[in-house]
Amino acid sequence: MGPEWPSVTPILSSAVTADDVRSGQFTTRDVNYRRCHEECLREGIDLHIAVEVDALTPGLLRTRLNYAIEALIDDVRQWNIEARLEEAERELLRSLQGTVEKTVRRATGEPAAESDEDE
Repeated sequence: MGPEWPSVTPILSSAVTADDVRSGQFTTRDVNYRRCHEECLREGIDLHIAVEVDALTPGLLRTRLNYAIEALIDDVRQWNIEARLEEAERELLRSLQGTVEKTVRRATGEPAAESDEDE
């Protein structure tokens, strides 16, 4: 059996708030309103209390989700250690990708990328 994950409901429910729905900004004025309306009818959802999460701007959605996720963190120190470890792994993978791309270009006779010429 896998690890026990906390419910994602608090995270998802914090993405779009009741105030967002009441404002009408993400319902009748949204460019995707027709599609959202059809989906709500098909699913039997009251259109006046539903909006699509993608109606939020990516920055706003990311901010709200980050706050919701961070509120669930019990051990901030361990979270920060894991975040630094993940960033180091991403950097290692980017470096490895660059090395592999350079090697493939050299092996196939492709011209060097600008970043290759700097080294």
